Amino acid sequence: MTAPSIPRVSAYWAPWEHALHTFLVRVHGDRDLAARFPAGVDAGPCAPALEAITAHLPHTLERRRATRAIAQAVTLYVLHQGRTATPLHRPDGTSIGAACRDLSLLIVPEGTLVRRRRRTRFDAAVEAATTDELVARLHGLMPELRGRCIALDHVRLAKDLLWWETPVGHRYARNRWEEDFHDLGATPFGDGEPGDRGHRRAPAPGHARGDAATTSA
Repeated sequence: MTAPSIPRVSAYWAPWEHALHTFLVRVHGDRDLAARFPAGVDAGPCAPALEAITAHLPHTLERRRATRAIAQAVTLYVLHQGRTATPLHRPDGTSIGAACRDLSLLIVPEGTLVRRRRRTRFDAAVEAATTDELVARLHGLMPELRGRCIALDHVRLAKDLLWWETPVGHRYARNRWEEDFHDLGATPFGDGEPGDRGHRRAPAPGHARGDAATTSA
């Protein structure tokens, strides 16, 4: 397969994003990998791969939580990708909120906003109090996105899972998903490839100079 291009990123996140993106491309379509990435700290036989990725994490981040977030993100990626030929990891910043927006336009095109949110499991996701709860709720969403070839940025998802661990980060990630879900001015993905759209970029908590978000290439 031809790997998607690496997007421009800030110096703060670049090494980790590049390592995780490269790993996701390498395991593209390998459904059996899911069992090797439990949604927890113990990564089992894939510990060397996770260690290679987390070695690039900024030292200001707590590695145990970061390793957990990456393991969870890769598990969700494998559930999302399955054996689909089309790459469903797209490094363009597409969040869960944006993916749910695209899904809602397909399954409830004429429905109310409230009905769209419920049908896409979006409310269940953003109302999750803990990361474990969030990951459990996203498990059921991934096959639906896969069935309609709706892509998302799994590197961004890994960062959002990491932010979800703290009160400030939780609010930050949730607000970004809400903004993306309600971005009614976004170009429908049917006009291009899944996930193709422009996104507003908000600075991450404590990094007002843009040290967290991926910028579209």
